[in-house]
Amino acid sequence: MDKNSNQFVVVFQAVVCVVLAVLLAATYNGLKDDIEANEAFDKQKNILKAVGLWDPRTQADKSRKELEALFANSVKADVLEVKRGIVEQQVKRAGKVEVDKVERVQDVVKTDIEYANLKEALRQESKKPKDQRRELVPFFTRVDDAGKPVGFCIPISGYGLWSTLYGYLALESDGNHVKGITFYKHGETPGLGGEVENPGWQASWADGKRVLDDSGNVVGVEVKKGGAPAGDPHAVDGLSGATITSDGVTKFVKHDLETYEPYLRKVRS
Repeated sequence: MDKNSNQFVVVFQAVVCVVLAVLLAATYNGLKDDIEANEAFDKQKNILKAVGLWDPRTQADKSRKELEALFANSVKADVLEVKRGIVEQQVKRAGKVEVDKVERVQDVVKTDIEYANLKEALRQESKKPKDQRRELVPFFTRVDDAGKPVGFCIPISGYGLWSTLYGYLALESDGNHVKGITFYKHGETPGLGGEVENPGWQASWADGKRVLDDSGNVVGVEVKKGGAPAGDPHAVDGLSGATITSDGVTKFVKHDLETYEPYLRKVRS
């Protein structure tokens, strides 16, 4: 084949692309276990931070081995199943009362699935018809040296302005007062929505904030534009210049709390 021909150029480029694709795939497969292990460890660190067992600002010298041992000894990880159902709800439109059918969480129960096997369990569920899939979610309990629950932690996630944010919200043993909040993955603008990572702002969530009202209903914590009123147990300062991110955090934290509330009612002290 003439090396100066268009045909040679096309074939050469195709061969290079195939070789590079094979090399990249082989590299990823070779590093897959390490990548997944690092992702799992990053989540463990964020859970430890949320529940108040580790502060990277003052305990940065803690080794990976020490933190993994701390997690294993102080955090109990369970897999729950969320059971949803359709309920009728009365709404008023144009002066008339109408009935809407809406989906609601009816119960949340503990499964016998090991947390370490959750990823595989979710993969198996994804193969089933949509109406037969179980909704499986993780739940974390902070325990003391005697194994007694002293706090809880749930994953939180939802849309901001540019991305989906992922983090953890920790509650005291009453399942009401906030212990801490962390975000470990997002694509929000640095200095604006990216301030969800600001230690000072995160600390404000644990300053007497509560997720239930006086009647025991889930109200969450509002990330309030313009600043939270002094003494308001259900609001923290909004993120300056990041109204959409602030509103998003408010909404998805409340939504995730509502999902877990049937189980929290069973375990809170």
